Amino acid sequence: MYFPIGWPKVLQNLGNDAQFRQIVSNRDKILFASLSEDCFVVWFCKPSVPIVYHQRSVESLQRLGVNVGVEWKPDSSMICISTSEGHLILYNVEAQSDQTAYQQCDPPMASLRRDSAELFVKEVIPSLKITIFKEILVWDGQITRMCCISGTEILVCTTRAHLLRYRWDGTQNRDYCLDLGRIPFSINQQVSKAEPILEDNTHVNDIEYSPLVCGFGITLNDGRAAYLTAPNLKFDPNAVQGIWAQGIDDATCVRVNHKFRLIAIGRKNSQVDVFTIDEATGGLELSHTMVLSSKDFPGDPGPVKCLRWTGDGRAVAVSWEGGGVSVWSTFGALLMCSLAWDYGLSQDLARHNPLVVCSMEWATEGYQLWMVKLEEDMTSNLIQMDFVKSPLSVNPGMSNQRHLYLQADDKLYVNLDDNLTRRTKISIIDSSSDTYQENGLDQPLEYDSSAKYKEIVDDNECRKQWIVLQLPATYIASNWPLRFSAVDASGQFVCVAGRAGLTHYSCAARRWKLFGNEAHERGFVVTAGVLWWRDYIVVGCYNILEGHDEIRFYPRDAKLDNRFAKVVRVQAQVFVLDTLDDQLVVFGADALVTIYELNRVDNKGNVEVRCVQAVDISALSHPACVVSASLCRLQEPSPAHLARTDQPAAPHSLVINASGKLMMVQREEYDVDEDNNPAYSCLPATVLASCVESVWSGSGTGAQTQLSRALWLWCGVLGARVWLPLISREATRRTDPSRHTFMAKRIMLPFHLDIYPLTILFDDAILLGVENDTTLYASDSNSVFSLPFCVINRTSQVYLHQILRQLLRRNLGYHAWEIARSCSQLPYFPHSLELLLHEVLEEEATSKEPIPDAQLPSVIEFVHEFPVYLQTVVQCARKTEIALWAYLFSAAGKPKELFQECLQRKMLDTAASYLIILQNLESSTVSRQLATQLLDTALQQERWDLARDLVRFLRAIDPNDVDSPRNSVNVQQKYGQVVQSQTVSPNAEDLSVILGSMQLAGGRGRSFSTTAAPREPSPPANSTAAPAPRRTAAATAAVKRKKSVPARSDRESYSGTAEEFFIDMMIQRHARLLLSTARLVALGRLAAALDLHLVAWLAGERERAARVDSAVLCLKRLHEDFSWPYPALSEEEHAQRKSSVVPAPYTGNAESDSQCGDSGYVSLSLRAVLPLAAGAPLSPAPLSSVGEGSVAEGGAVAWGGALAEGEGGADAGEERRYAALMERLHHHQAERGDHTAHVQLRYYLQLMTEASCVEWALVVAVALRDALAVLRCANAARGPDVSLPAVRRLRAALLDLHAWTDAECIGYKPFMMAISNQIPILTSIINTRERRASMAVSRARTPSTTSLPEQKQTPQEPRLPPPQKAQEVSKQSVRKDSPITMPEVQTEPIVRPSFPPREETASNCAIM
Repeated sequence: MYFPIGWPKVLQNLGNDAQFRQIVSNRDKILFASLSEDCFVVWFCKPSVPIVYHQRSVESLQRLGVNVGVEWKPDSSMICISTSEGHLILYNVEAQSDQTAYQQCDPPMASLRRDSAELFVKEVIPSLKITIFKEILVWDGQITRMCCISGTEILVCTTRAHLLRYRWDGTQNRDYCLDLGRIPFSINQQVSKAEPILEDNTHVNDIEYSPLVCGFGITLNDGRAAYLTAPNLKFDPNAVQGIWAQGIDDATCVRVNHKFRLIAIGRKNSQVDVFTIDEATGGLELSHTMVLSSKDFPGDPGPVKCLRWTGDGRAVAVSWEGGGVSVWSTFGALLMCSLAWDYGLSQDLARHNPLVVCSMEWATEGYQLWMVKLEEDMTSNLIQMDFVKSPLSVNPGMSNQRHLYLQADDKLYVNLDDNLTRRTKISIIDSSSDTYQENGLDQPLEYDSSAKYKEIVDDNECRKQWIVLQLPATYIASNWPLRFSAVDASGQFVCVAGRAGLTHYSCAARRWKLFGNEAHERGFVVTAGVLWWRDYIVVGCYNILEGHDEIRFYPRDAKLDNRFAKVVRVQAQVFVLDTLDDQLVVFGADALVTIYELNRVDNKGNVEVRCVQAVDISALSHPACVVSASLCRLQEPSPAHLARTDQPAAPHSLVINASGKLMMVQREEYDVDEDNNPAYSCLPATVLASCVESVWSGSGTGAQTQLSRALWLWCGVLGARVWLPLISREATRRTDPSRHTFMAKRIMLPFHLDIYPLTILFDDAILLGVENDTTLYASDSNSVFSLPFCVINRTSQVYLHQILRQLLRRNLGYHAWEIARSCSQLPYFPHSLELLLHEVLEEEATSKEPIPDAQLPSVIEFVHEFPVYLQTVVQCARKTEIALWAYLFSAAGKPKELFQECLQRKMLDTAASYLIILQNLESSTVSRQLATQLLDTALQQERWDLARDLVRFLRAIDPNDVDSPRNSVNVQQKYGQVVQSQTVSPNAEDLSVILGSMQLAGGRGRSFSTTAAPREPSPPANSTAAPAPRRTAAATAAVKRKKSVPARSDRESYSGTAEEFFIDMMIQRHARLLLSTARLVALGRLAAALDLHLVAWLAGERERAARVDSAVLCLKRLHEDFSWPYPALSEEEHAQRKSSVVPAPYTGNAESDSQCGDSGYVSLSLRAVLPLAAGAPLSPAPLSSVGEGSVAEGGAVAWGGALAEGEGGADAGEERRYAALMERLHHHQAERGDHTAHVQLRYYLQLMTEASCVEWALVVAVALRDALAVLRCANAARGPDVSLPAVRRLRAALLDLHAWTDAECIGYKPFMMAISNQIPILTSIINTRERRASMAVSRARTPSTTSLPEQKQTPQEPRLPPPQKAQEVSKQSVRKDSPITMPEVQTEPIVRPSFPPREETASNCAIM
């Protein structure tokens, strides 16, 4: 509830030699008295300034002794000082009403004068005058402690075991003085035998009085602790009885929590035992213990020095003699501990603690903690630490809101999202792309993002960042401190109330709305919290002018004025307010819980308030001990209510938290009044739980699930509890007419939390809380910043898995399944199942004792009911020690079977996770076999990132471990519930099972050797023409092995291992499939992910997968694959284009170096590509070698100017006119596609051009409408790398495209007409090459090694570069005179199909 923030403030001492030892506040927590041996100072709280300083004379110190204790009179009119010589000194504290203690003056410099309202302190700091009233001699030994018990008396404890009662006028009330020797002590009030204290020298060491517990809490000097009580508050010495705190023999101090009726006893063993009073026996019963865990502080901080409860009893501060301060919640949850702060590396808290506190006191509303800090030189300083607190501590009606914010004395700290409150932000971490969903084949997932969920992460962006909402200075300056705050359900409006009046804030407008009349603001004081009901502000207040208590309704949209307020007068002071729908619950000082029904009459601020019922709970608790009172939906609607919508719903139950004891009062309708309104009666109260700090109940606005109807309790160190409804399977079953049957349909489930909950998000099944954190800025102990800077972090925790486990443990699996099914849409639902499985596995697998009823089988069976079963098991295994895998998989199934099931369901990411598990359980041979199988599936599913990781995984396997089996986990059928699935035989002889029907060239004669060191291959003979590309990093890192391959040629020896060869073959097989089906986008992604060098690979596939037998279908597929738009022209434009294609006379403008319509990668100027000199060569020379200097490999393409001898030249004027036509055509091109697709197509154009795949280069150039690229394709047909059949196919492609544009796509017509002159050029090239081939055949008599490349009869034609590493292609696969050795790509010659109708698409055609 309370959390420190900022730096602790050091207050300056008035006297240099003043050594303060104690600080005590008055009843209002506004004035503080700091005491030293010879003086005391009275301080004001805000601003923290001293008001009066009083120092005793030397004569008084010698005569009466030094100061040892100080106590305030309840009305702050007197101060009592006790001395070491057994004297009491009474001082009068008089306020000088005609003047203030401090005058504010501006400096003479104009630049330093105040010009804003925040700089003016409007708080009236009283001017006090202290005078000695009386000196009293206590003839009873030394005084150990003083305690104020009423407005008229003070109790003084002496070393002679006496408790003397003195009046504030200095007289002693002898008749009611107590003697410990005469007080009977026992363990409870029912024991007939009670004995007084008979030991000598036994006296009270510490004491505190509380009228709500009707007694005193005391500690004795011998370490015992007790509780003194009497039948009435007069404390007649003959009626006082002592109750021992059992098990306490080292008590040091005691403090009483009034609201929760608790007695906290500090002990020498550094822990605090908290006792409660047993109402049955009257004895002290141990409620809980506040003890530091080894995680909080591994050492011993020493005995407890001081204890202080906050004014509302929601927190207690504890300090130790060895140093350190901590703050705990009411029932023992640790909120803050200075021993866990960051003091730097130089500080050893076990030897020296920089924060040693001997006395402390809470300020008003608990926003500051005043402390007396002891320094190393035995001096002392006053330290003030600021705190923020949850609004639930003073306004429990805010528990039904989902907004997380904290309130300070003059500001609010809000954790935001899209409005005023930030919901928890869940980051879904998944290695897969968002494009792919792992949906099972048998059963689709019920949600999308949950199947990919890996881990829940609390986002640091919103954990530490808080929106600070500063209260307006005009309001808080005169009404400090902030007391109550409330946020509406939408999170858009905030209302706050200080010492008087109220104000509210609009998040949308970012403006505060104040009272226009300050008299209205100062005329009432909010006493019972602030609530929002629809667009009204509801407050319980005290009218100062008229002197009575009221409930006021202020409309949000109207002016803040009493004229627009609806006022309802009540009989007693209002303590608690709460709302549920249109019902208002009011609890007052008369112990009446009044339920009102609210109805908004109109939009002008008129509200109808009708009293429905008043319940007297005076027999249950004292009104001051009631923490909260609210209405909750606990009773399930009957089938009759569900069938009839006109029948009113069952009345809501009344839930009351009194001193931590949660009680339920069930209401029922029994009659109607004269206005036909129902009348209600109440059943006897039922105790639901004890030690309850906070209560939450669902609002009921969302889906009616079991979690939304549950009652949530927070019990401090005892953890959280949920009172869960158990919905029957038969929804229409008749209910038992008995009145208490609904209680049998609920179950109380305890579960542990790692955070302190402040808000519950019922729809998200998340708890939100806050924790303390520190940052060190200075390590110098002399600096005021030597203590760390405190910050607050928002925390969150899921609780679904704990509820499911509790239900499964109680054999309530159906209810657990119902709850899990209702939460299956949550993004972190798989994570909850993983936590459920992980906790049970850790607990049972590490247990040293046999488990008679193991829960793991039932948890596995439960998780198996959900589609995320496979992900849950593997994620749990990966986050668990390997030693526990045997126990896990004995119930979950064999990992190999689960892996095969993942492959069948196409859950590739999950299968990859199982592969990591199998790597540690199986041999490397099995791991490689399964990884290769997964790689093949990943390539089929186009999961390129996963494929890249699998390739790296396969190449990283140590070859020396291939044949060394691992110690597999013994996964016997322990529970007989493992689902059998088909697996691959682990003793496969080769990888053909995984690679399909792929056969290696040279048969099965390949042998593997793992004993010899790797040997680099010799360079090929033609290495000067085609140097080998650089090896990739992955190939370099992989372990190479010596291999033996079938005898081929030394120049073509493969430079990688056999395993790498299989991987490369698999990658190339999938690449051929993609290229043959014209899926260039997927091919590019494969090449980028798997480092496939496309230029060299495409060169080898020129006459196979890169053949284009239907250019029209390829062009259509290109438009579809790249989302590339078709060109569209009107009929008029088409006619104009048709007439403009006539060659125009030559103009000089055509000679400019224009590159319009060029590719941008290998484009040259028109002067270089189209020479103007007569007789000059007209086409670029072919590439010297495929892949050398290519763009894909980081080089530049070198185009030569010389062509083959004997080539005929075209007229230079025709070429210039052609260039001029292209210039005009560029300005009228159709709209192109997006930039990314354009860049990708340009890149493919460059790759196809370098690889001499002229057919694909033509298709891409047509799609880009790049005329110069088409010209280069035609010129490249003259080169030796392009075969004669390829040139014929290129010419046929141009003809087909030309015909297709006439029939189907008229948008391409202008472009196709512009490039139609390339058809006769290709015809000429074909004729020339055919003549050359025939002439060479006729001259040839014997085989020659210098035959032309076009001679298919000779096997010695120029070869492509040898295959190299991941992108190499074997000679057997690229030779034109050898059959294709890959069955999966061996296809029959495909006859060019006829053009489909215009409405058909090419998406389903096979392009080979």
